[in-house]
Amino acid sequence: MDSKQDLKEEIAMVAYEIYEQMGISGLEVENWLEAERIVLERLSVRESSKAAKKLVPSRKKGGTKKKMSGTEV
Repeated sequence: MDSKQDLKEEIAMVAYEIYEQMGISGLEVENWLEAERIVLERLSVRESSKAAKKLVPSRKKGGTKKKMSGTEV
């Protein structure tokens, strides 16, 4: 299954959850649009987190020691 299909299925699940919470039929388009907004916002947050993790250097246990003017820091 491709990512477009996965995205569509996730939106459909969220749209159905919105319908169940509201209990109002006839708002399928509104529910779908709200579900799209929610799912795309979640993806944006996930992608931002992934990008941020790549920018932050990993730290090793014990830290690193640098020599400056003959003194360890």
